[in-house]
Amino acid sequence: MIYRDPKCVFVAKDGASANLIAGVLIGAGFPAEVMNEATLGGFEGITGLVPGFSHKGVEVWVTDPAHVDPAKQFLEEEMKTIEAEKQKRDARTGTVTVACEECGKSSDWPANAMGTTEVCPHCTAYMDIPDPDDQWADVDFGDAEEEDEK
Repeated sequence: MIYRDPKCVFVAKDGASANLIAGVLIGAGFPAEVMNEATLGGFEGITGLVPGFSHKGVEVWVTDPAHVDPAKQFLEEEMKTIEAEKQKRDARTGTVTVACEECGKSSDWPANAMGTTEVCPHCTAYMDIPDPDDQWADVDFGDAEEEDEK
């Protein structure tokens, strides 16, 4: 049986996902950290196949035991919201035509790709497929960087 510390609020499949979840928790006011990937789950979690990797997952802990239940509840609600958005996106049908900002050429994408970033089939630049449900007008991107004149 794998031992999980009581402060563990999430078990990710990989370090990148664990760091993302820890960042979301921190952003929501729950001090959190990703634990050492090589020792999770006690000695049973260690594998000799890939050094520094536990086949039992990567744990995300909150640093204050009083935050465990609120953090778990927060993550559960966030996951439900994400799943609802995914289902809504997957239900879209048809196609959408988008022009690449780099090369200017248009490409057709399935409607369920709206709200994602794809690779332009013409120039291989990343291109955003706009989602009409996104409220970009409400997002503050900070000050624009000024380019040096040469």
